[in-house]
Amino acid sequence: MEGLKSRALHHLSHTHKVLALSSLHHFYEHLLQCCTSLTTLKLIHSSLSTRGFLLHTPHFLARLIILYSKLGDLHSARTLFDHRHHHHHGHTQAPNSFLCNTMLRAYANAGRSYEAIDLYIYMQRMGVGINNFTYPFVLKVCASELGAVFGKVVHGQVVRTGFGSDLFVEAALVDMYAKCGVIGDSHEVFDRMLIRDVVCWTAMITLYEQAERPLEALMLFRKMQEEGFLGDEITAISVASAVGQLGDGRMAISVHGYAVLNGFIGDVSVGNSIVGMYAKCGNVERARLVFDRMEERDGISWNSMLSGYTQNGRPTDALSLFNQMQASECDPNPVTALIMVSACSYLGSKHLGRKLHNFVISSKMDIDTTLRNAIMDMYMKCGDLDTAVEMFNNCEPGKRDVSSWNVLISGYGVHGHGKEALELFSRMQVEGVKPNDITFTSILSACSHVGLIDEGRKCFADMTKLSVRPEMKHYACMVDMLGRAGFLNEAFSLIKKIPSRPSDEVWGALLLACRIHGNTELGEIAANNLFQLEPEHTGYYVLMSNIYAASNKWKEVEMVRQNMKSRGLKKPAAFSVIEFGTEVHGFHTADQSSPYYREVYRKVESLAIEMKMVGYVPDLSCVLHDVEPEDKEHLLNYHSEKLAVAFGIMKMDQGMPIQVTKNLRVCSDCHWAFKFISSIYGRKIIVRDANRFHHFQGGRCSCGDYW
Repeated sequence: MEGLKSRALHHLSHTHKVLALSSLHHFYEHLLQCCTSLTTLKLIHSSLSTRGFLLHTPHFLARLIILYSKLGDLHSARTLFDHRHHHHHGHTQAPNSFLCNTMLRAYANAGRSYEAIDLYIYMQRMGVGINNFTYPFVLKVCASELGAVFGKVVHGQVVRTGFGSDLFVEAALVDMYAKCGVIGDSHEVFDRMLIRDVVCWTAMITLYEQAERPLEALMLFRKMQEEGFLGDEITAISVASAVGQLGDGRMAISVHGYAVLNGFIGDVSVGNSIVGMYAKCGNVERARLVFDRMEERDGISWNSMLSGYTQNGRPTDALSLFNQMQASECDPNPVTALIMVSACSYLGSKHLGRKLHNFVISSKMDIDTTLRNAIMDMYMKCGDLDTAVEMFNNCEPGKRDVSSWNVLISGYGVHGHGKEALELFSRMQVEGVKPNDITFTSILSACSHVGLIDEGRKCFADMTKLSVRPEMKHYACMVDMLGRAGFLNEAFSLIKKIPSRPSDEVWGALLLACRIHGNTELGEIAANNLFQLEPEHTGYYVLMSNIYAASNKWKEVEMVRQNMKSRGLKKPAAFSVIEFGTEVHGFHTADQSSPYYREVYRKVESLAIEMKMVGYVPDLSCVLHDVEPEDKEHLLNYHSEKLAVAFGIMKMDQGMPIQVTKNLRVCSDCHWAFKFISSIYGRKIIVRDANRFHHFQGGRCSCGDYW
């Protein structure tokens, strides 16, 4: 095709036959329409120039400028533009609006903001008539790079030149303010508009959605429909995102219906946003249904579904979908890797974590600081602190950011290495890395895990010196640290000094401390505050119930139970997972769904007998039912973490550590039992609970019974 065009041009320049001017115009117009390469464009340019068309026909000049910019040669476009104005019969000719706007459009579409603004200033200086075609291009570049400050200046010029009520200019103003995130000005222009199109409505809806004000976004969407506008694919994407932010499952179904009815669902971006919306509303089944029906999928489609599984606590589903992704034509990217790292962290699976890390390396994926930090964090959460430390030490100092240090400080903390965490905290400052709010959360909780009270108090006092303002999470860490150590009154006094209303995490930390130290009176104060702040949070009712049960206050236990029942709240089910070879096995408390449950039950019962022979006495205070002691013992045997450890002893080689991950805090009876089991069987048992790691060996735990 390109060869034919070249021959046609060659023939035209050498023919003696004179074509009628209109036919020539027609011929060149056709050539320009079909042109798809720079080589051909340069030939057409040369032919037009030779025949003198460029001097007398601004239309062809504009078409060339547009085509050069479309084909990525902005330099030639600008040279052509300048040549026209500065070399007209040897005189400088004032540029005309049409060509200036064409050049502006080329810059705006190519995202060349500064060149566009230079040209706009040049137009003002040369007295070129700036009109309603000029402003939308100038406002477009303000929206993309220059920002609202310059946009406001242009807005002022729009008003002065009398184009404030032009539909295109108004729409560009709304879009510019919306993309710069300036809600007030955008709404002001929008409210004044006499005629609004779908683009303006969508710009406003998107503005509120991106500002995380989903209710306003959805109210605008409703108004838009009342005014007879349907919306388009971009509207559907913003509305789906707003519903996802709200987490409203019923509304999600109607947005899905809207996308199907209007034929938007075939658009891959709309499909992706519907998948993401359902996942954020917790409806992973519907998200998967939409995903499976998508005719076309891109990387975002796969990542949305993977992320949906991971965020909804279904990491095994995420892993099997990841295997499907690898078999598909879509290659995993660094975002996929981040999601999968999170799934492996959730499972606490060292085997899967290492496998994923190897995959990232072998696929030559770009491992930036964020991904490297996430992989370090994953190793740490999978119980492999040594690899996390090794990765940190092997990383060039220039490629470490504050998060890299935070991951390791936090890792030392949850593994019970408080001293190492403090040393790293000091080293970080010596190396000139400024601690941030997360650093202090990590170091304070590290001090809390091992009872380094004086050091923790000092770190908290140092916050203001290092210009980090204490936030609610830091007060919660301090209350947790003081409370665990038995300084309940000091913890309560600190709560009273918090400048704003204490959050549920602060009162929750105090309630947990009251559970550890059996302080019913202070526990009730904490619980009453919690029931006001978070009336639907099951964990707090369970903790208060624990406190009453430990003091044998069964009437009060029943009262808390009834309160939970009347609110329709259920205690979260305990769940423990253990890795065996390449498989991950899960156990619920009193689980009978595992194919191994009969032999696991037998093993647990024989373990209880073996432990009793060497001095184990069950901690019956862990049972929240007013039942006979024998029944209490029986109930304790079937805790999910005990079932997982029993499975590990049965199935795993003697030399291998048994590693269990539990979704809740390990109970004191299981903690006590694992010390005995580690001693009887000479096995290392590692348990990761909701708060930290416990390494049991030779009858002792790394937490020193302080957790």
